[in-house]
Formats: sequence, structure tokens, C-alpha cells
Amino acid sequence: MDSDEMTLVRELRAEAPAPDRAALAAGRQRLTEVAGRRRRLRTDWRLAAVATAAVITVGAVAGTQFTSGGKGAQQGAGPTTLFELGSAAPVLRSAADEVADDPVPVPTTGQWVYTKQLVSDANAGPRQSGTQEAERELTALAREGKSGEKANGLRVIEHWYRYADPAFENGRSGDDHSPRERFTLLAALPTDPAGVREQARAFYPGENETTAQHDFRALSVLAASYPADPKGLASVYRAMATIPGLEAVQTVDVLNRPVIGIHLPGERGLLLLNARTSLYAGGGSTDASADSVVTARVKAVVVDRKGQRS
Repeated sequence: MDSDEMTLVRELRAEAPAPDRAALAAGRQRLTEVAGRRRRLRTDWRLAAVATAAVITVGAVAGTQFTSGGKGAQQGAGPTTLFELGSAAPVLRSAADEVADDPVPVPTTGQWVYTKQLVSDANAGPRQSGTQEAERELTALAREGKSGEKANGLRVIEHWYRYADPAFENGRSGDDHSPRERFTLLAALPTDPAGVREQARAFYPGENETTAQHDFRALSVLAASYPADPKGLASVYRAMATIPGLEAVQTVDVLNRPVIGIHLPGERGLLLLNARTSLYAGGGSTDASADSVVTARVKAVVVDRKGQRS
């Protein structure tokens, strides 16, 4: 069985310094002028994301550069604007409220979990953004592309995971848990954020990390789980909201979907949440160095057999 898609996100270089406010000032000012006034987080942050998506250009989550110049920028790539939302806590609490009442999935032993994602690919050449041809390429890749196919600087990765895989349960594979183990853990999580963080760290052990780094990494992997118990997922978001200093930015992903990026201060790795559904959308970066790994989840579904896509 291949490693989990979140393994790609873990490869983001968290030690690289985040751009300072001066580097973001120009893009933020343009966004302010278009929007008419500086906006803080609304009660419904998803509406804010959708309302400003038209003036936010693909960048940090598409392997391009910051407006003021990012390290490792690809020739021909366009600028990016990240709209800072400040503290991630209210965003995550709102997301928790949104997902808590979602329908509870009922996967069964013998089924498979199919995921499809787009991943930045340095070997595929620079991305073209903002053109109709580029948009058509991305749309076709997302809808019809098969694993390994490339277009516009991105490639398709498909995986089929056994929902209940004994080889990846009961500690047999280290921290690469089966979807069933994740689902079971999420369904049994306590409502106490401290208790959730403790269980997440035990489920995904680590070393050479601060407690905040360990919490964010472990909870991020759980947030990407599919299928997921909705109340458990809500508990994950609420626990994440209590990590000190966690920040949020507003942008769009490689498919121009409005997303919210969650990150630790001083670190560039972004956990991306779909602004409309509050569910996991992929992983991104606050800069565009050539070694950044950027992912966008296109599809996740439970199927009856390997090779089935819907």
C-alpha cells in the first residue's frame, strides 16, 4: 500500500522563514482597494473567501511567486496574494460548527477508499495562470486525468486504500494507519481539546518537534482523513484552534477554489480547507521554492473495489 497523501504535505520545509509583512504589503493593499475596505474575518468566513476569490490570484498553492518576489520563483508564473485573516482560532471554530452535523458515513470492511489529487511537479514546467487555455487544461486534468498524467505544471496522483487493512492496523505499520483506524479514532475522540491533542500526538508520534508543531502535524493528518466521523472532525478543528499562535490566510488553490490556509507562525506549510465545505482541500506553502510540495484533493470517495473511481 502506498503512503498516505499527507506524507507529501509533511515534506514541506517548515524550517524556512515565512515572508515578512513588507513582502505581502503590496498585494494586500491591492486587495484592499478592490474590496473597498480592509476586511477582518466575518462571522461566516466562507462567504468572505468566496467574495474575494475573484481578486486573489493563484500562487502559493500553485508553485508561483509572491508579488514582492519569492525564492525559487518559476519563470512565467504569475504573482500571488495571500489575504491575512489573523488568528486561525475563529476560523477553525466556525469550521467545526459547519462540519459537526454532516452526514455520518458508514464504510464497511471490504470497501476501498479512492483519492485523487493534483500535485505540483517541477519537471512539468512553469504553470500558466489566468488564461482560458490554462483553465481548460486544469479542469480536464481534474475531471478526466489518470494517475501520472501531467498538465500545466501539475500531475495526477490516484490511490486506492483498503478501508480495513490488517497490515496497517494495530501498530503494524508505525504511524501509517488504515482508514478504518482513523475513522474509529475520530469517532471516539473526547470533546476536551487538550484530550484530543494528547490522543493525536499518541496516534502520530514524533520527535525533535515543539508541542505546537507536533499538535499541528498530527491534527492536520487527522483533518485530511477520509472517510471521517463528522463530530470527530469537529473535535479536531476545535483542538487545533487552541494551538497557540496559529494563523490563517485566505487564497485560492490550483483549481481556483476558495480556500483557507492554516499555518504555524514562522513556518510556511499550509493546511488548506475548502472555504465552502470546511473540509480538507490539500496542502500548500506560503512561498514558491522549487522544493515545495503542493497538493489539491480533487476527489475522495468510498468504493467497492480497487480501480473503481465512483
